[in-house]
Amino acid sequence: MRTRALLPIVVLTGLVACSKPPAGQSTSLGNLRVELTIEPDPPRSGDNRLLVTLRDPEGRPVEGARLAFEYDMPAMGAMPEMKGGGTTESLGGGRYSIRYPLQMNGDWTLTLGIDAPGHPHTQLRLMVSPPRKGFTLESGGAETKAEGVPGLGKALELSPYRQQLLGVRFATAERRELSRSLRGFGRVDVDERQLADVTLKYEAYVESLLVAETGKPVRTGDRLLTLYSPDLLTAEEEYLSSARADPEGASRPLQTAAARRLRLWGLGPGDLERLRARGTSDGRFTLRSPASGVVLEKNVVAGSRVMPGDVLYRIGNLGRVWVQAQFYESEAPFVAVGQPAMVSVPAAPGDRIEGRVSFVAPRVDEKTRTLQARIEVANPHQLLKPGMFADVRVERSLGNLLSVPSAAVLVSGEHRYAFVQRAQGRLQPVEILAGASAGELTEVRAGLEEGDRVVIGPTFLLGSEAQLRDAMPRWSAP
Repeated sequence: MRTRALLPIVVLTGLVACSKPPAGQSTSLGNLRVELTIEPDPPRSGDNRLLVTLRDPEGRPVEGARLAFEYDMPAMGAMPEMKGGGTTESLGGGRYSIRYPLQMNGDWTLTLGIDAPGHPHTQLRLMVSPPRKGFTLESGGAETKAEGVPGLGKALELSPYRQQLLGVRFATAERRELSRSLRGFGRVDVDERQLADVTLKYEAYVESLLVAETGKPVRTGDRLLTLYSPDLLTAEEEYLSSARADPEGASRPLQTAAARRLRLWGLGPGDLERLRARGTSDGRFTLRSPASGVVLEKNVVAGSRVMPGDVLYRIGNLGRVWVQAQFYESEAPFVAVGQPAMVSVPAAPGDRIEGRVSFVAPRVDEKTRTLQARIEVANPHQLLKPGMFADVRVERSLGNLLSVPSAAVLVSGEHRYAFVQRAQGRLQPVEILAGASAGELTEVRAGLEEGDRVVIGPTFLLGSEAQLRDAMPRWSAP
């Protein structure tokens, strides 16, 4: 009899043990305490249930809450994304039940939004992976209102699994030595300071050419042509007459004036001495090169009549040349006098010739919207020929600046954004003020702090997702 009396007690105890609810997890969302339990555990392919218990800081149950629920499995390969909602039921005492189906085994993200009276809107995510037991609480917290914080958007909730699928990578905003590399295009030109024109100050006739073609190299003092001039003949006769009248009177006014006239016409002291020694004048004179270089222009032939001021030859020294380079208008602040430059030409692929910026134009060309800069280049072997096209590269140091990889900057209309990692699974779009671009790095003048971790890919996909969720402005302002 005693054994029979104990049997119902043992059976009742077993029933109580079997009806014990499965273990769950609890978390705090703002001033709200949330307890979560899944049924069945482990979850299964088919119908499942999420039990939610809400309590305030004093432990009192929270009634009248509205719950929003969504389950989601991202697209993988040829399989499309699967998502859906659930059926919510209030059980009383701050307890709520959400029934939802899962189409297959795998990793599912459950998103739960909570709007409780007297509490801010909160949201959390958990991951279930049937047929594995339990669940993982990924993230949760109160939403940040972007309207109240200038430059900040609503944070995107992306689990580490979703980030891995999207290929999200991070970099750190930090101070770096930045330099801006500018590339310009230009043309080789003669150094204007190395040009010399051969002219006459009196009327003459060319008898013979000693340098008869362009491109011929000449040195200072080389003979260029012989000429005859009636004006020169008259001036020489006046000089000889004054010298015969008073051989020792070099200071007499007439002789001094005649000698000065001839020197102004290009005759040197040696020419005057030879003229006095010869004692006769024929009005002929040999014109010599005033500089060393190459004959760039020849505007005279034998028998030509030459008037005062006519340019007979133009001689240029090509040992040092100019490269007239053009840079885009946006690069104007980074071009300055004194900068080193590297010049290359198609005629010598792979060779780079060092030069230096000697002049920057004070205005931008209104038609091409480019800025002209002059590069001085030594040309001892005359590899650079006037008229050649040239490629110019100029490097400008910007200093030690806060910067991020350029791939982290997302352009949205007139705005520039970077996605900053705020917590595990939370990416917040932050409007930044971008400065100079230095290759793969971009200066950040405002919006980020040193040490912030920013997303460097794929920012365009995240930007599209953020716009769909109204976390940042659209591409075009309304």
